[in-house]
Amino acid sequence: MPDDEIRKPVIRAIPRSIPPRLTLTRVALYCRVSTQMERQLNSLSAQIDFQRQDILDHPMWEYIDTYTDIGSGRNINSRPGFKRLMADCEAGKIDLIYTKSISRFGRNCVDFLMVLRRLKELGVDVYFQNEGIFLSNESSELILSLHAALAQAESENKSTDIRWGIRKSATNPDSPAFSIPCFGYVRNEDKKLVINDHEAETVRNIFSWYEQGWSIVRIKKELETLRIPSPRGKRRWAVRTISDMLSNEKYAGDSAYGKTVIAEYPSMRQVKNNPDKVSKSENHHPAIIDQACFERIQELRLLRTNMETDERGNRVRKSTHYSFCPKGSVKTQEE
Repeated sequence: MPDDEIRKPVIRAIPRSIPPRLTLTRVALYCRVSTQMERQLNSLSAQIDFQRQDILDHPMWEYIDTYTDIGSGRNINSRPGFKRLMADCEAGKIDLIYTKSISRFGRNCVDFLMVLRRLKELGVDVYFQNEGIFLSNESSELILSLHAALAQAESENKSTDIRWGIRKSATNPDSPAFSIPCFGYVRNEDKKLVINDHEAETVRNIFSWYEQGWSIVRIKKELETLRIPSPRGKRRWAVRTISDMLSNEKYAGDSAYGKTVIAEYPSMRQVKNNPDKVSKSENHHPAIIDQACFERIQELRLLRTNMETDERGNRVRKSTHYSFCPKGSVKTQEE
């Protein structure tokens, strides 16, 4: 066969197959402790260090941020870290939330399940380390519901036990519950209330001005004009602060505990307690004003209050008129 009839082999270049770039899962860490006690703050620090390293060690995870809260898990609205976490999930910044346990994520079963369903809608998964559960797993919602119900029940039992312990402690007149300081008082080395002379002078002035007929608004303006800092060290005084001071029996030497209580679980709202359930300790500490003056002030407050109860039992204002009364005169309405 002639050479020119011999076919030469055809060499073709085969393009190299390039695997698609793997997308990393964007992971956020959520940690929570209940109180600012040193032991719990140390626990929070340990949680963050350990779990963040767990995320960094995973080859397919990309660490985004750590979100933390110090406080109860009963209510989402009281947890700024959790709210920021949810906002970033809504913004599409997070694929997976890593948290230690269901109880750290929340102790209100209804809120917990609503959050999980919203995260599912957003396509955000949640990994609960202690339980070893991913939200995306089949049948996980039932298991998570059971765990959340147990976490809520545990929280309710703790709340009941704490309330019982406080009520039991308050039956003793020497209980620390009666020695919580307020403006005008400090606690000495023996944990007893003693008068703070500088602040006590302001307390006496407030009671004196009110007895002379000054409105609470006028007292507020006078305190601010004199540049006397509020109990929180602020330049501005709140009307509510002055009103509460005028009704505080501590200034007459008595002490009461339990005038307000936290509403039933899961609410964190402070509500007025039944007067029959308030614990009292008379002549508990040195008085800043005498008992007769304190009682006169309470009578004046009843006469000058701008609130009344309507036919439906609602508290309403008698008048929306705000005014100052001249020194020495008596107002019929108080603001």
